[in-house]
Amino acid sequence: MAEFQKAPCENMFRAITNALLLTKACDCTGKVAFACTRHGCFVLNSLAELFKGEQQKNIDYALLQAIKTTHIEPEQGLFLIYDIICTWIVYLYDQIGHLLPVGIIIDQAIDLFHVHGHKDICFFHFATTFVPGAAVVASQILESLWSSLNVISSLVQTASLAHREEVLDDHATDSNYKNMLGITDILCNRYTDAIIMVGLADSYFLEFSGDIAQATLNEWEDEIQSVEAMQLADIKRIDTYGAWLPTSLTDDTGEEHGTDTSPDINSGTAAEMWLQLAKLIEENQIEIQDKVRRLGSVPRDQDQQIVMQLHQALIMMLAELKI
Repeated sequence: MAEFQKAPCENMFRAITNALLLTKACDCTGKVAFACTRHGCFVLNSLAELFKGEQQKNIDYALLQAIKTTHIEPEQGLFLIYDIICTWIVYLYDQIGHLLPVGIIIDQAIDLFHVHGHKDICFFHFATTFVPGAAVVASQILESLWSSLNVISSLVQTASLAHREEVLDDHATDSNYKNMLGITDILCNRYTDAIIMVGLADSYFLEFSGDIAQATLNEWEDEIQSVEAMQLADIKRIDTYGAWLPTSLTDDTGEEHGTDTSPDINSGTAAEMWLQLAKLIEENQIEIQDKVRRLGSVPRDQDQQIVMQLHQALIMMLAELKI
């Protein structure tokens, strides 16, 4: 069983905050359901009511019912996509771990529409792009399913509790029936689109990797396979996909770094060296401006000396650029 850090995503989502506003005029404030992201069908018995926003207990109950109805075996595993799974999955095993099938492995992900509103680290940890076997899926499949149910929302708002449940169940089942009738054409079209996408992806990969040594490509491939094999046990290993920016000229304390991360401006043609030097000057100028801004109106003498040294170095580089 994977161990998750007890520090969920700290982003505050306005939709969740607004949903937690309890209204006394309604028996419930919304509905939650599980659906197959591949085929677009509601999972039977997974529709649950929300009484005060998206509380975790409501999602937990719907998940348990979905697992029970679909007869998921632990060997199959479960691929779960939820727009705030980074905060929900943290406490899942503490809350209902004893009710889940023994040995079941849950792959967790956030759809690409919502993941960009999270912290940067959530993109690599939970984006469907980095989940092996996820393929290209319509992670917002429930939005299209809700749109068909919204047509009857005004009718069931004033219905009795039993009548409302019957109407929603009938329409959800009818939606599944319509999807079943057209599933053959849908899968055939998606298979054709997948073949085209694979061909385009292969051509793009060959184009971008043409100038990279084969040994380097093999090393990257081994690293990716190692990350994918261990990401469920240690999700932080997937951070290797992230791009790390070079170290700045000075740190927050004003001390200069010992490593030189500037590009080699002595290689290439004369035009290339001139452009590299101009780019380096611009980067240093922006860094000095940011340094001065952070020092405030009353800087320390030591900070003033550092800024003056950086300014003098910039003047010398400008003089070299004009030669």
